[in-house]
Formats: sequence, C-alpha cells, structure tokens
Amino acid sequence: MLEPLFINVCVFISFIYCAGLIMRNHRKFPIPFSLLMGMFCGMLGLALMNFSIPLNHHTIVDLRHLAIVTAAVYIGWLPGLISAIIITAGRIFMFGVSSQAIVAGVVMLSIGVLSTLMTRLPLQNLAKLQTMNIVSLFLIFFALLINIGFSETMNVIPYHATTSLLAGFIAYSIAEQIKRSNEQYQMLKLNATKDFLTSLNNVRQFDVSYNQALNQAKERNEKLSFLLIDIDHFKTVNDTHGHQAGDDVLKELGKVLPLHSRTFDIVSRNGGEEFSILLLDCPHKHAMMIAERIRVAVKEHPFPIHTNQVLHITVSIGVSTFPDTISPENEEIFEQADKALYLAKRTGRNKVCDFQMVQAVH
Repeated sequence: MLEPLFINVCVFISFIYCAGLIMRNHRKFPIPFSLLMGMFCGMLGLALMNFSIPLNHHTIVDLRHLAIVTAAVYIGWLPGLISAIIITAGRIFMFGVSSQAIVAGVVMLSIGVLSTLMTRLPLQNLAKLQTMNIVSLFLIFFALLINIGFSETMNVIPYHATTSLLAGFIAYSIAEQIKRSNEQYQMLKLNATKDFLTSLNNVRQFDVSYNQALNQAKERNEKLSFLLIDIDHFKTVNDTHGHQAGDDVLKELGKVLPLHSRTFDIVSRNGGEEFSILLLDCPHKHAMMIAERIRVAVKEHPFPIHTNQVLHITVSIGVSTFPDTISPENEEIFEQADKALYLAKRTGRNKVCDFQMVQAVH
C-alpha cells in the first residue's frame, strides 16, 4: 500500500514542477491560462489514478484530490473545477461505469465545488491547502464507507490520510518555491527590457526594436521616422533641486511622451535625459508634426517634484526618416537624428530640427 502512495507523491511532485514551467511561459500557449492549467491538473489526476491502490474490483484510492486542491489554491477556482470534471470523467472512462465509480465521481465533483468556495477563505496558502485537503479526506472517507465498508475503510484511511497530509506539505513547499522563482524570473525579464525609472523600453530593448523596425521598413518599403529627444538644461534641474527632482522629471516625462505619441509607436529611454520614439510607417512630414506636438506638450506640462514644487522644462528634438532623409554618407536614421538634435541644442534649444536642416547648414 505504501509503495503506490509513494509513487503518487513522486508523480505529484513531478507534475508540480512541470506546472511551474508552464506558468512561467504560459503566454506562449494559444489556450487561455485557466483552461490550460485546469486541463493540466486534470491530467495530473488521471496520472495519479494510473498508480492507484486497488481496494476491490471497482474501488481505488490515490492522491488525485490533491490535483484539484493545489489548482484551486495556487491558480484559481476555475482550474480547480475544470480539473475535477476531467478527473471525474477520467475515472469512469478508465475503470468503467459502476456504482462505485459514480460515488467516486460525485465525491471528486464535490471536492471541486468545495475547493472553489474555499478559495475565498482569508487564510495563508498552507492553511488553505491543508483545510481543503482535510475536507477532501472526509468526503473520501464517506465514499470509501459506501464502497467497501467500515472495516476495510479503517484499514486504508490512516495510510491515505497521513500520505495526503504529508503530500500537502510537500506540495506547499514546492509550489511556494516555484511561485517565488517565477516572480523573480518575471522581474528579471522585465528589468532586462524596461527602464527601472520610467517603465519605458531601456536602451537594450531600444536596440532590438530599432533594428527590427528598420529591417521591417526596408523589407516592406515603408517609411520609418525617428525622434531623438533631450531635456534642455537638465543638469540645472539636478544642481538646483537635487537628483530626486531630476528623477521625478524623468518619470513624468516617461508618462508625457507615450501620451502624445501614437499607441503603436515605440517610446524608449536611451539613458540619462535622452529619450527616443520610433514612429512606425510614418512619413517625414507627419513625423515633424508629431515632434512639434510633443515639444509644445512638454513645454506646457507642469512637472511636479517631491518638494511639492512644479517645474517647467523644455526639450529639443532631432528628427530623421527612412528613406526620406538618406544622406550621401548612407548614415542610418539614428545618426541623422543625433546630428539634428545637436543642431537643435546648438541653435537655441526648445525646438525641432531634422536632418535636412543639418544638410542645409553644411
């Protein structure tokens, strides 16, 4: 009896680790997350039944209820209910229709419904999981009484209950570890692509987006415009009001720029006080209009800082467009926009310049 229960625990642990990997990368699957995890936990229940303890011709015992309980606690009520339905159907399909199978099916569905209701309990995960586990064991106890009688039930239930509670602690430990690991993974993944201060794309993600957008524009014969934006006299803000005020200004500008761009444009913080916007499928004339709109919006926007003061800043913007501003030197639009930005800064700031103006000066 202990050997099949031990195998159940091993199968259960293996599936939990696999579930953690699926949860980490669930956006890659075309199936809704709740449905996917409900199906996965249902398959776990079927796998556990495959290594069950046969008590008589129609009655088995295993840890399938923990698949429902764990799904309800760590994923939600819907996966718990879906897994209960799959396990119930699988019980009848694998072992045939009988009065014992019907009793077992009713118990599994009841566990699914009760686990769904108990997800609302204001308990920590361990207490919630073991509460569901104990309630499930009571239901299983009564099902065994109906199916195999009192004496045989009393022979089985101590081993089953002890193993179930132990497996519950193991499930909690592993699930919490996977949960923390996935949270750290998502944080690292976010930090790899997002600027920590503004939540815009960081310079690493900008490089990826820039190369992809430029290659796409060349392949599709589209126009790609690029704005390079720099805050005027930003050093003065830091020197006068402190670096915290500088961070406040950067955060606020990180909100203003997407607000005055198109929803599908790619806004990044390239570093320091320099920002950029990739204007996808945007001709040069339209890019100049967007740049001017952003310049005016920034000039008129109040920038609150931590000292309850409000600052007003301006920006200089360099604009270039592929293929409209292709230079004889065959520079890419980043270098063109950088030269245009330098011209805007050199000729008074708080203005928009494009690469054509740079060529005219030279």
